[in-house]
Amino acid sequence: MGRPRPFGAVSAEVSALAGRARAPLAVSLRSGERGWCRTARPGVAAGDRFEIGSVSKVLTGTLLGVLAEAGEVDPDAPVDEVTGERLPWRDRAPSLAELATHHSGLPNTPPRLGPREAVGALGLSRRDPWRGVSPAAYRVDLSRAAARARADGGFRYSSMGIGLLGDALAAASGRPFAELIRERLLLPLGMTRTGLDRPEGGADAVSRPHNRRGMPMPYLRDHMPGAGMFASSLADLERLLDAVRDPGATPLAAGIRSATAVQRAAGPGLGVGYCWLIREATAPGGSGPAPTGEPVLLHDGATWGSQAHVSVGLATGRAVAAMSAIYRDLDGFATRFLGEGAAGR
Repeated sequence: MGRPRPFGAVSAEVSALAGRARAPLAVSLRSGERGWCRTARPGVAAGDRFEIGSVSKVLTGTLLGVLAEAGEVDPDAPVDEVTGERLPWRDRAPSLAELATHHSGLPNTPPRLGPREAVGALGLSRRDPWRGVSPAAYRVDLSRAAARARADGGFRYSSMGIGLLGDALAAASGRPFAELIRERLLLPLGMTRTGLDRPEGGADAVSRPHNRRGMPMPYLRDHMPGAGMFASSLADLERLLDAVRDPGATPLAAGIRSATAVQRAAGPGLGVGYCWLIREATAPGGSGPAPTGEPVLLHDGATWGSQAHVSVGLATGRAVAAMSAIYRDLDGFATRFLGEGAAGR
C-alpha cells in the first residue's frame, strides 16, 4: 500500500469529502496548538448534532476508566458479579476489562439481525433492522451469544460486549446508564450536547441519517446504548479529544489515562485500551496501520446512515472530529490530515 496523497487546503479537502451528496457533513481539525478549525457542508451549522455510532464506545470505555480509578468498579471483576445477572457463558464470565477490550468472545450484534443490518447498510431497505426486537427478546439473544462465547479467544470486535459493559457500569452505580455517563463523564468534560436523545426539531435536533442511495433512514435505537446510540456535536467531540490530548487539564485525568492506555493487542500494530483503538507508529511513508508516523488514538462509528470519526496524534497533537449523515471516507480523510503533521515534524 502506497503513502496517502498529500492533504491540500482544508476547504478544498472538505468539499471533496462532501462530494455530490446533499446529506450534512461537519468536520473539525486541530493542528497542534493552533486550535480547532470547523468546516461544514453543505449549508450545515457547525453546531448541528449527528449520530456518532460506535464512537459512543469510547465514551463508555472512558467511563470505565473514570469509575475504576475512583475505586467504584474493578475492571478485573467478572461481569456477572457486577450485574447480578447469570448468563450461560460457555466457559466463564468475561471481566469488565475483557468486555472493554473486545476480548469477551461475544459477536458484534445478534447473529439473527445480521441479514437485516446488511441490507440496510447496502441501501436495499429503509426499514429499522431492530424493528420488533423487545428488551426481553434481546436478553434472549445475549444469552444465546454468551453460551457460544470464548473469553480467551482473542480480539473480536463486539457491540454486544460494550453494550453489556454499559449495563454493568449502570448496575454497579445503581443508576440508569444515561444518567451515570452524563454526570460522571459528559458534564465534567463540558459535553453538554451529547446524549441518547433524538429530537427531530429544535436546537438539539439530530441530523437524519441517509443510506448510500441518499434516502433517509431511521435513527439507531437498539438495546446496546453504550455501544452506539449517542448523538453529539463538533464542539463536544473537540472537548473529548482535547481531554485525551491533555488529560491533566481535566478533572478526570487518571480515568482518561487509564482508558487510553494499551490494555491488549487488537491486531498487527494495533492495540486497544478501554474501547479506544491505538495505532502504533510507523516510519513516514510506511505501510503499517498508522502511516502518520506517530501513535494515534481513534475510533470510527456508523449507524444506518450516519458516520463519525475521532482521532488524535499523540506526538503532534493534531486531531480530527468528523460527522456525516451519509457514508463518506472519514477515516481516509483523517489519516491523510494526521499524516501531513507527522511528515512536517
